[in-house]
Amino acid sequence: MTTKAPASAMSGLDLDASGEISWQKFDELTQSLDIVEIEQAYRLLELEEARVDVDISDGVERSDEVNARFAQLSGLHDSLAAVAELLAPAQAAVDATATNAGALSARVRFLDQELSKLEDAVKMVVETDLLKQQLSELLVAMHSKDLDVAAALVHKYITTDSATLENPFVSFAQPPSSVPVSTGDISRIATKPSSPARIVADASKELTERVSFMFGTAVQTNNTKEISRCFRLFPLLGEEIRGLDMYSEFLCSVIAEKSRITGDVQTNIHALRITRIFEVIATAIDSHFPLVETHYGPGRMMRVMQRLQMEGAKRAAMVLDFFEEDRQIKRRVAQIQQADAQSRPHPSFSERGRHSEDDISDNDLKEITSILAEIVLVERQIAAFNRFMESRAMPEMQALSNEPDIRDEVFMSADAVANLVPLSMQSAFGALTAKGSTTQALFDERTGLVSNTPLSLRLLWLTETYVCFESFFLTKSVAKAMSLDDTNSLVGWVCPLEDSADNNLAKSGLLVSGLSSDKSRGWLGKHVPLDMPQTSSCVGDVFFVVRASLEHAVSTQQASAVEAVAQLTIGTVNSVFLSALEASALKRWTSTGGSTSGSRVLQLGIAPGESSGWRLPGVRAPVSSTGSDPQTAASTQITPQASAQREILVALNNLDLACTYMQKTVESLSSKLDSEWQRVPDQNDVARARKAIDTLSALSAKFSHSKQRSLEQIGSQVLKPWVRSILQQSYRDIKYVLTDEEFNDMQNDNLFQKRFMLKFGSLTGQLKQRLSTHNVSAALESAITSLSGDWERAIRQSKFNMLGGIMVEKDVREIQRYLEKETGVGLRQKFSRLVQMADVLAVESIADVGHILESQPAVDMTAGSHMSSSLSKSDIKTLLTNRIDIPEKDTLNLDM
Repeated sequence: MTTKAPASAMSGLDLDASGEISWQKFDELTQSLDIVEIEQAYRLLELEEARVDVDISDGVERSDEVNARFAQLSGLHDSLAAVAELLAPAQAAVDATATNAGALSARVRFLDQELSKLEDAVKMVVETDLLKQQLSELLVAMHSKDLDVAAALVHKYITTDSATLENPFVSFAQPPSSVPVSTGDISRIATKPSSPARIVADASKELTERVSFMFGTAVQTNNTKEISRCFRLFPLLGEEIRGLDMYSEFLCSVIAEKSRITGDVQTNIHALRITRIFEVIATAIDSHFPLVETHYGPGRMMRVMQRLQMEGAKRAAMVLDFFEEDRQIKRRVAQIQQADAQSRPHPSFSERGRHSEDDISDNDLKEITSILAEIVLVERQIAAFNRFMESRAMPEMQALSNEPDIRDEVFMSADAVANLVPLSMQSAFGALTAKGSTTQALFDERTGLVSNTPLSLRLLWLTETYVCFESFFLTKSVAKAMSLDDTNSLVGWVCPLEDSADNNLAKSGLLVSGLSSDKSRGWLGKHVPLDMPQTSSCVGDVFFVVRASLEHAVSTQQASAVEAVAQLTIGTVNSVFLSALEASALKRWTSTGGSTSGSRVLQLGIAPGESSGWRLPGVRAPVSSTGSDPQTAASTQITPQASAQREILVALNNLDLACTYMQKTVESLSSKLDSEWQRVPDQNDVARARKAIDTLSALSAKFSHSKQRSLEQIGSQVLKPWVRSILQQSYRDIKYVLTDEEFNDMQNDNLFQKRFMLKFGSLTGQLKQRLSTHNVSAALESAITSLSGDWERAIRQSKFNMLGGIMVEKDVREIQRYLEKETGVGLRQKFSRLVQMADVLAVESIADVGHILESQPAVDMTAGSHMSSSLSKSDIKTLLTNRIDIPEKDTLNLDM
């Protein structure tokens, strides 16, 4: 079939036959028996046949062009063959040139290698010649004893590259025989062949011996210039360790010379000796550190510091040995232990009444106190010296941390450290300082200093001895302070604290004269001194001792000492000081009355009073006092009641003062700990010491608790009855069912207010004279609390009219202002119920009660509860029933 397919068929052919999927579909149709599918396959075959015919026609049409191109390519093949024939001679020339170039390159490489060998040989010859020249100069310098030049030449040889010393021409570096040599090993070496290494080694050995000898001679003659010169030569000879050791020994001799104390020293001689040793060592380290670092390098001072540390520890330990023997520490400890055994509550029969030469006398006590002060001073100096050594050693340790090999070389060996320990301490010093111990166990990893020195053992002994002496000093001093405390010696306590003084005022007419409370205190001031002492001497004495002991413990910078002294302080203060104050402060109060029959009984309960007036039944009306006149009492011996009151009140003031002193002591110790322990490396020790100091705060809480118990007892036994008596006597013959004339008279001359202010002023004045500021505030607070309760109960038991209600409102508000001025404390909360009750009683009509409720919202409370500061509805109705001018039915029908 040659007929061309129409355009639409061609486009269908391109679309359907161009993909593999279409032919797959065609393959599927050839297997089909469906006529429709067979017809579709036939159409596809026709389309494919048409496409093939088109491709063949295109190929036939382009056949001439293809044949022309094949002919052109055949012509190019002949041209290429001719060109290849022309290039054959050139290719042969290029190949020959390449062969010659390879040969020349190999020759050039060979010549380069030979030139490099020649240059190396020339360099070796030059270096050998220079080495020969240096060896000749070395021999000349040795002959002329020019140690500085010789040492410099040896240092050059030591620092010379190892390749130079191993080259094949080094054997020619031997100096000629014409070079002058010194006598000794060098002359022997110069007369026979010898290697340069042997020459330098022997020269270095002889130089080292000469420098060492010169160093020793300079030390003996105290030639510091020659000492410094020799010290600088050791590192040039490669003998850094020997130079450091010899210089350390020299510094130790300087310390031994300068640590001597000249002059006549009477006190703390051993502490001064130790202080002098440490000061000399510190000066030596600071002054010689630049020299060592300059000539030996950073970190090398560590070996010198380790040696000086051991020297200082050894000498300080020897001083402590002398201290123990000179001050007879063992005997003093035995005396203290015997005294403690004898002071036990139940000594054995064999110990009772036994006295010996070991009993502690007053002179012994002074000696023990002196020893304690010196121990504290010694421990303080040891702690300061340790901190100084650590501050100087840590930078050196950091410099050596990156050079472990150098570090092992610089550090002293365990054997060297053990050899520095005195023989008397070798057995007690333990495995850490025994020969063969590792340096890791011997030195502190943080500072590089020796961990356990001879002083470490003596420091443990010193701390134990300190705790023993401090315990004795604290317990005996506190006991003595308490024994010297004498409240009977306190002047100005002749007049007892009582309300009978009001009777004397009543006799003189002052109760109704309108005098102010200031005038009443002025009257009392004529008989009771205003500057009467409120505390005894025991508080100041005891806390002086406590603070001194605790400051001693902090100064030692030993956590175990701080813990021991803190626990001892708590036990001693509890058992001796606090127990004595509690026993006095909690004694039962003794008061005197103003009647002829003796002390009045102040009733606690208040029964309903009369309707026409305000009297508090159960308490008799005041009568003329037949007691002694105050002026007579002031001039006579103190009464038993006054003496008993003085003991209680002074003990109460002592407790208050002890709270303040204890808090200040803890704050002072905390500040001292922060300032003196800030460089202590072991933070666990710091935490232990801080915790021990914080436990002392519990004493302040105990003092406060005991004070509160005493105040509560005084409040219930004294202040509450007294305030009730003041209220009773102030309302004597006062009524609140008033006519207009009576109301005007009360406004012009309010006897209740004048009486109350006078009597309460007398109470306040006596309390302020006898109690501390804090105790006065607490006592007045207790008195006012009692007053508000009694006044509320009394109001509920009285009758009023409107004018009386207005007057009681004025009384309540005026007394509140007076008490706030007198005490300096706001009393709005304590007087809130009284003010509300007065407002209810002062209403003009029952309708005004609603306004009171709006301003003072009432709270419903159960009967008998006084916890709320607001009146309940039932309280208001009860108060309104006391108004005689308000019908009862109106009160009952009141809707709130």
